[in-house]
Amino acid sequence: MGRASMSQPVLIALTGAPGSGKTTVAQLLAREGFPVLDADRIARELMETDTEVRHSLQELFGADIFAPDGRLRAETLAERIFGPEPHHRQARQRLEELVHPRVLDFLAERIQELAAAGATHIVVEAALIYETGLEDAFDYVLVVDAEESLRYARLQQRGWTPVQIRAREAAQLSPRFKREHADIVLTNNGSLEELQSSVAVLAAMLRSLPSRIAEVHGRERSSSDMVSPSREENAT
Repeated sequence: MGRASMSQPVLIALTGAPGSGKTTVAQLLAREGFPVLDADRIARELMETDTEVRHSLQELFGADIFAPDGRLRAETLAERIFGPEPHHRQARQRLEELVHPRVLDFLAERIQELAAAGATHIVVEAALIYETGLEDAFDYVLVVDAEESLRYARLQQRGWTPVQIRAREAAQLSPRFKREHADIVLTNNGSLEELQSSVAVLAAMLRSLPSRIAEVHGRERSSSDMVSPSREENAT
């Protein structure tokens, strides 16, 4: 993802712990006119539609991770990659090795298309920005944060059990780490109406942000910046 001229967009990574509300923030930013790319949705679509990926997933995790209609059984897959045992971590790493490079290629292509169409600021929503070492591929990292009790309550309302919540969190770096390393932190401890107001202010600020990649690194950003070593060993 090159960046040296005024025609290249500012890239903003959007991340946060489970239950923080990052997907809601992504939806609100899209309503504000920002192009938003959802890395997790792209990964799921690849797993469901890419023949090679589907075959590899079935070999790794069993044919039952797909329903008869071809849809991914996300809960079944999650049971096999999230958990406290070493085999969970190994399975998760194999999944990431299979899917992440394809997701990054898709993102790089889509960003180029949006840049060619004149987009000035692009948001990429992804759960694993710091965990995969991708933060330097972006001009800014925006972290959505919320109190632990609120996050847990939101996840339980979705049907997550405490065990599932802990397993998902164990696969990510801590909320504290993300807060401390973020360029921007949006706190989401209130109502949806309060969040909407906060995002409206945030959107105005984001539109004013310049590129920082060339300034920080003294070079253009390239597509290779989207491929970085995993940091999952620090996620627990």
